[in-house]
Parts: sequence; C-alpha cells; structure tokens
Amino acid sequence: MKQFRPRWVILSALILICGILTVYTFVDVPEEASLASGEGSVRCRGYSANETIDVTRPLNIAVWNIYKQQLDGWEAELSELSKDNAIILLQEAQSKPQLLSYIEREGWHSNQAYAFAIKGEIAGVMTLSEVVPKKVCAYTKIEPYLRLPKSALYSAFSLSNGKTLSVINLHSINFTFGVEEYKEQLHSLVDAVRDIKGPIIIAGDFNTWSEERLDVVKMELEELGLKEAQYSSDDRLTVFGYPLDHLFYRELELDDSRSKKTSASDHAFIEASLIFPSE
Repeated sequence: MKQFRPRWVILSALILICGILTVYTFVDVPEEASLASGEGSVRCRGYSANETIDVTRPLNIAVWNIYKQQLDGWEAELSELSKDNAIILLQEAQSKPQLLSYIEREGWHSNQAYAFAIKGEIAGVMTLSEVVPKKVCAYTKIEPYLRLPKSALYSAFSLSNGKTLSVINLHSINFTFGVEEYKEQLHSLVDAVRDIKGPIIIAGDFNTWSEERLDVVKMELEELGLKEAQYSSDDRLTVFGYPLDHLFYRELELDDSRSKKTSASDHAFIEASLIFPSE
C-alpha cells in the first residue's frame, strides 16, 4: 500500500530545514534608500555617471547569499571577496549599520532591492560594483505560502567598447507546490531582458532544490543563449542533492570559476573570472 505523505507536512519540514521561522516588520523606506518595486512590478533608476567597464581585462564577479549577516566573520569574508572582484552579488543582504559602513568605507557603489524590512532595516538582493551602472531595476515576487517577497535586481553597465553588460542578481522564491509560481518569477525576468543585446550575467540563489526547478531554469535561460558556469571546486550548498546557487553567462568566455564554503554563511560563495571576447 502506498504511504500517504501530506504536502503540508513536506512544506513544514522544508521551512524548518531552511530556518526562516522569523517575524518580520514591514515599514516604509525612503526612495533613495532602495528600489521598492511592489509585487509583480518593476521600478528603475538611472545614473548619469559616465563610467565604463574595461573589456580588455577579465571581469571578476562574486555571488554570495550572505544570510542576513547573522554569522560571525561575514565582514572579513566580504573584504576578501572585495580584493579580486569588481562586482559582488549578494542575496539575503540586510542593510544593518555595519554593512552600510563597510560599503561606504570600501567605496563600493551599491543598489538594493527592497523585498521587505526588519525593524526598519531593508532586506533584499544587493549589488556592489566598482563602476556605477547606467540603469538599475528592481523586481519582487511574493512567496505564495510564507508571503515574504523574494527579489531581483537588474544592473546595466556601460562597456568600453560601447556595448552594455546586463547583470541580474536573483533570489528565487522558495516554497511552492509545483513550479508555476517559481516559473512565473523567472519568466518575468527573462521577458525583461529578452530583447536586450550584448553580454548578460544572471546569478544568485535560485533555490533549485528539485529536478523540476532545475529544468525550469535551464529551459528559460537557454532561450536567452546563456551557459552555466562549471566550477573547478564546487562547495555550493545543496538541498535534497541539488545545488541552490548558480551563475549563467552569455557573450562572455569563462576563464575560471570556483565555489568555496565559508563559516560566515550557510551558503558557499561563487567566484568567476569572465573574459570579453575580442571583436
């Protein structure tokens, strides 16, 4: 006789595993503090800075779910990542004073998607960059059961060859039955960049803890011509045997990439060195 396993029991187990039984306070935040898109909508901001990324040099990028800076050592780890990377994509960043002070002290340009706020401190994906982007857009999608928004941030960087590099920092929704809501979030982002020309990087915490979710990601991103980075060392966090964090790229050449565990977060970080092909 086949054993009956209620879906709500499975969902409850997933919530306990991921440790996100937290009470959140939602507050209004001034516009200049972040990009608050609103459910299912997009909000953008432009910058007038005339800065470019040099295409004659490799582009080093890091991807890291920083776990709301809850564990000791996150600042030291972030400082190490800052030494070699021109762009850092953070998920589960929380705009606590220590992180904001770090950003100001190190001279990073930063943008954060306003997913929600905890005691007035914004939570959501954050993109740090040496070069000021020419445009940044935020998008949020509410988890269907936990009712907490997950966020994405699109950044457009001018390149020294006159083209534009598009970078999407993504934290995918987690708890769903089936993949319809999951696919909807990713499909919205794919639609937003479908007609954009030039190199693209899409990276972050995709919450790909099932084969179905991995299939959705591959199908959506292959439509855009993106390839997935393969790692010389792979310590990425896995759930049910599937890695959660990924980096995809297009019109770039992968020189090197690796993933390394850290005690400063439950997620390992990803580092990749990408080369702009000569014309």
